[in-house]
Amino acid sequence: MKQFLLSALLLSFVSCSDELTELDGKWQLLSVESDGNVEVVDTVFYNIQSSFFQYQIYQQATDDYLVDYGFKYRPDEDHLTLELQTESFLPKTDWTSLTRDFKIEKHTSKRLILSSEGKTYTFRNF
Repeated sequence: MKQFLLSALLLSFVSCSDELTELDGKWQLLSVESDGNVEVVDTVFYNIQSSFFQYQIYQQATDDYLVDYGFKYRPDEDHLTLELQTESFLPKTDWTSLTRDFKIEKHTSKRLILSSEGKTYTFRNF
């Protein structure tokens, strides 16, 4: 019980923290560009809050989401590292491992452009 209370207190502290980063928010993937080909996407979301990360895939047929959780790291202002927790979630993505390193190409309050492994990902703030 004591451990549960400590966990709940820690979680409430993190969720109420005013220490938000400029990447915090829900980012909807709009397109993936690779080798000059652009694939339009509108069912993938990267949710970022503080050091936490959530990957969501909206499934239109069932009107629900496939979700995996992980962590966000910022090695420097031009790079972003995202980490997932569940190996079985990878085949649902284009990720090749649980950790993905991105270069931040552009970031505004409404637009985020990331590049990784020869692909460019364009997001809008949702």
